[in-house]
Amino acid sequence: MHEAAFSKLGIEAHYLVLELAPPAFKKLMARNSKLLLSGFNVTVPYKETVLKYLDAVRPEARAIGAVNTVYRRGKRWVGTNTDMEGFLMALMKDGKFRPAGKKAVVLGAGGAARAVVYGLSRERVKEVLIADCFPEKAGKIARDMRKVFPRVLYRAVEAGIPLIKDAVKKADIITNATPLGLKKKDPRVIPEDWIPEGRSGKKVFMDLIYNPAETPFLKTARRKGHRTLNGLGMLLYQGARAFEHWTGRKAPVVVMRQALFQALRGTENKK
Repeated sequence: MHEAAFSKLGIEAHYLVLELAPPAFKKLMARNSKLLLSGFNVTVPYKETVLKYLDAVRPEARAIGAVNTVYRRGKRWVGTNTDMEGFLMALMKDGKFRPAGKKAVVLGAGGAARAVVYGLSRERVKEVLIADCFPEKAGKIARDMRKVFPRVLYRAVEAGIPLIKDAVKKADIITNATPLGLKKKDPRVIPEDWIPEGRSGKKVFMDLIYNPAETPFLKTARRKGHRTLNGLGMLLYQGARAFEHWTGRKAPVVVMRQALFQALRGTENKK
């Protein structure tokens, strides 16, 4: 999608993949003042490690505890988190959902979940229940976010407990921020019968997974009459915001979306 955007705007640039082992990554970042790059993305496992090498980190990325996009401002390297922005843009633009005053359930407590919880909280969600198989991780998100958003009610619980079923029933938005659903043999992130029928009140079910386009989690929610969103919009919009940070130009979102669809069709054809 970035190559397509560069081409559309006539920018002479390329988006390259650099796979680095931890020692090589640390060596590169220690010399970041000499990097010829205009900017770069950072993915697992370096989203937290990169913070200490940057000249500045935007407040939202600091609160989330992870950087996925780095850009130049003069001679300084600045880190931000466009995952959070991408999530909100997908939810609000594509999903037509406004979090203000609503109740949310977030399944998972990794880096993506932290971005989701921050984004919902920034948009004045009323309460968030965070569930993970490692409840201490969910608890840490809740504690960290309370410091930034004291008016939001946070609860952290262990995945799989019946309390989650009740929370899903009462929630307005339920987000899967775990990798469960990527593979056909994956267990369900929550049991089918924990998703209520839509006639008792339609909800938004969002899965950050985009390939497959419809996970069992989303399929069940759609079948029961709820609105569903996969992670393609989040991927698109986080990329568009990164592009804008790097270039100072407005991202050609339509072109980037088309490139993503084409790339995904290519992966589906290879299966």
